[in-house]
Amino acid sequence: MPKSKAANHVHRYKKVNIGSKETPYLVYRCMKPACSHYIPMHMAEGRICECNRCFKPMLLTKEILTHTGGGPMSKPHCSDCVKRKKPSAVEAIAAYLEGNKT
Repeated sequence: MPKSKAANHVHRYKKVNIGSKETPYLVYRCMKPACSHYIPMHMAEGRICECNRCFKPMLLTKEILTHTGGGPMSKPHCSDCVKRKKPSAVEAIAAYLEGNKT
């Protein structure tokens, strides 16, 4: 039997609530057209999905599922796509602050 086209891709997830406001039930739902796949948050660790920024395959790890706020990312992205401040800007701010301490 041939596989369906909807199941023949790497999923790109987005966090959605399929429960109610009183009892939320968070899942990752595939954002690709014609795909109705979703996975509960507690089962997402160890799954392969697409990064929402560079679109390369990545592994959903514990770090991604417990991001900065302690909760899972809304649109998971790989560690290569994290926006970090440029060191030169940070150094310039530090130098400016040191110059004002007189």
